[in-house]
Amino acid sequence: MYCEKCGSQINENTRFCPNCGALISGEEQNVTAASTYEGPMGSPTPVLIWGILGLSFALTMFLSILGIIFSAVGLNKAKNFESFTGGAYSRQASIGRKLSIAGIIVGIIMTILFIIYIALIILGAKYGAFDSIVNELSSY
Repeated sequence: MYCEKCGSQINENTRFCPNCGALISGEEQNVTAASTYEGPMGSPTPVLIWGILGLSFALTMFLSILGIIFSAVGLNKAKNFESFTGGAYSRQASIGRKLSIAGIIVGIIMTILFIIYIALIILGAKYGAFDSIVNELSSY
């Protein structure tokens, strides 16, 4: 099935075109809140933005928890967009969903590495692993 307004391919049970937002049903197009809505659920852009933010923060070791949270929000927005469009994804929403999944995976890995890093610093300070470095630096 194809959208009459923009010509993009859509699913049979889709109510709105995921690319242009046009009402798909053959019914008379009344001006309603659902058919004119272009907010967070009707637009794929927030999914993409949250996916980019999630992956960006996940790549930083110190803010990887924020990356996981932002990526989870991106996945939630993708789910809302999918239900709003009747199961169809646009290109932006699909990319945003993939970035969100990558952000969660990378965020978890970076959080584990950050915990290991902090543990090594604490253990090194406790057992004097840094004493030789301090002695070396103080000799200058």
